[in-house]
Amino acid sequence: MTASALTRPLIRELVGRFCGRARGDAELGPIFEAAVSDWEAHLEHLTAFWAASLLGERGFSGNPMAAHARHPITPEMFDRWLVLWGETARELFAPEISEVLEERAARIAESLKLGLFFRVS
Repeated sequence: MTASALTRPLIRELVGRFCGRARGDAELGPIFEAAVSDWEAHLEHLTAFWAASLLGERGFSGNPMAAHARHPITPEMFDRWLVLWGETARELFAPEISEVLEERAARIAESLKLGLFFRVS
């Protein structure tokens, strides 16, 4: 399977498994549980985000920076997020796909960290 074989249903599977892991995580779980009231809607929203990011699909609307700014997160939490994302990606996909997923997630996490915590006035 090549990275171009990534599909929206596969992204949905990844997002669902990742969120299950994150919800059960001692560090991230409380943040996720406090932030999300409708998990099905949240999973669809995240799937739309990742499908836009990875497949170029249209249909995602939202502001990830503003969404994350509303919650008591720290820069270090992104590191934990990346660990869980990587574990999930490697469970589901061959290395050529999991590497793409991990690289994209790392770029997104870095962008969010810079925007949320390291703004220069």
